[in-house]
Amino acid sequence: MTEEMKERFKSPLITTPLLVIFVLIAMQASKYALRTLQSDTNVFIAVGVVQLATLALPCMVYYLLKGRKLQEPIYLVPRGGTHILFLIFAALFFICGMLIIKFFYFVNGGSVASLVNFYEDFSGTTEGSSQVEIILSLIVIPAFCEELFFRGIVFSEYRKYGTANAIIMSALCFSMLHFSIENIFIYLFTGLLLGFVTAITRSIIPSIALHLLSNTLSIYASDAFLRVTVVKNGAFFIGFVLTILTGVAFVLMLTRVESICYAYAEKPPIELMPPKSSSNFFKVFFSPTFIFLVLAFVAVSLLT
Repeated sequence: MTEEMKERFKSPLITTPLLVIFVLIAMQASKYALRTLQSDTNVFIAVGVVQLATLALPCMVYYLLKGRKLQEPIYLVPRGGTHILFLIFAALFFICGMLIIKFFYFVNGGSVASLVNFYEDFSGTTEGSSQVEIILSLIVIPAFCEELFFRGIVFSEYRKYGTANAIIMSALCFSMLHFSIENIFIYLFTGLLLGFVTAITRSIIPSIALHLLSNTLSIYASDAFLRVTVVKNGAFFIGFVLTILTGVAFVLMLTRVESICYAYAEKPPIELMPPKSSSNFFKVFFSPTFIFLVLAFVAVSLLT
């Protein structure tokens, strides 16, 4: 095998979808493993361990197999400042956006995911459970593991082919690995925003913070709040208010993006700018391994 062929097989277009397929199968298999637990087993500890094994461990192995070198570095440390205002406005947009998506699910009689967590079925009731166990297994570990995988690995690998492509690809993988076609819009919105925040801040730490916020609100601020509010105040009024709030939060977030981009222009980042996404769109989304990933997702979803 020539060096050129070796480099081609090491391309993120091949290796990253294969990694996602492996994790997809591992996560689905882990569900069956969790169903075999003894009744006296602490399900929260088991779920936490499974998430580390199916998401964090493959990240480490992939990183080592890549020779400790990804196409772009895993942004563990913010490199352009903390961008506090941007994160506040992004969090507001995130909350309002999630509420308005769930609002449309509610008024149309659809079911809404209560947790942004693949293992929510095994959490059961939280009554009598330690708050530490709940926080670690359903809030902290999922946020860190999923952001390390989707924004730390998938986003970093695809950024070579354009930032927009990296954001979209990481969001699509994030959506597929939650195995919920009915709630695809919730996961897609979440993935796109978290990828956008990672691209702007050049760090996965802010996306972890937003993910922690999302998981916390899902557990401790039940969707029943939205349902009760709609019933008491009417669907039209609540929809109107949520739309206005989402629009305002989006505009405020964009104003901070403009300021951040100006700052980057005055002091350009050390790494090279990625190419235009449009020139690599076909290469990214029509690669054989990505098509195979989509088929694997459909097959696994239909079998479960």
